[in-house]
Amino acid sequence: MRKKLVLATAGALILVLGTAGLAQAVQSGQTINVKLAQGKAGTAAKPKSVGTLTVDMGVNVNPADAPFATKSAVIHFDKNLVFNSAKFASCTEAQARADAAACAKAKIGSGSATGVALGQTQKLSVKAYNGPGGKSILLHVVGSTPLSIDTVIVGKLQADSGAFGKKLVVAIPANLQQPLTGVYATLTSFLTKVGGTSKGVPYVGLKGCSGGKLKFKGDFVFTDGSKQSPTSTATCKK
Repeated sequence: MRKKLVLATAGALILVLGTAGLAQAVQSGQTINVKLAQGKAGTAAKPKSVGTLTVDMGVNVNPADAPFATKSAVIHFDKNLVFNSAKFASCTEAQARADAAACAKAKIGSGSATGVALGQTQKLSVKAYNGPGGKSILLHVVGSTPLSIDTVIVGKLQADSGAFGKKLVVAIPANLQQPLTGVYATLTSFLTKVGGTSKGVPYVGLKGCSGGKLKFKGDFVFTDGSKQSPTSTATCKK
């Protein structure tokens, strides 16, 4: 009898813990939408410029969720996209934060973002710079109301696998996750556009087109430990 009671109690505890774990998972929906200004493909030897590459991320907030923030994100880019970042001027994280003159030639784009915390909305501007050696994208994020925000998000450009050629690995700075101690800020939108050319070479080129579609995916981790992996496609042609 005692053995059965112990087993029943353990089973009930597991059920309660499991239910609590499910309740804690973020129910808000993470989205990602990637667009190319130009979808005409070139060749592996001579990729054609996409013009501007736009990455638009957002969160459709579920009011039932407890406050949360995005902890990290990995953006996967179709294998037919070519990043020629090593051939572009670059600047350092410290220089990007200071908007130093050295970053003028390293600027590859811009964007905007919105954060929400305690019912307050924070508008943010974004400047994108090519990081040292073209191995990263530096996003200088600035806002003034209701809080003063001035930080740099570092996205590391790395080789990917399968359907994807490159991935951008991003760790969200602590002061964006919690602009005030114990207060989580949800990034409800984050849009960045990058592009340009250097001596005739595009920052982002397109070397091919498989089935008329390019594939993209985002892997997002939230501060409660839950994860979401939305996908996106963009049209292309040979």
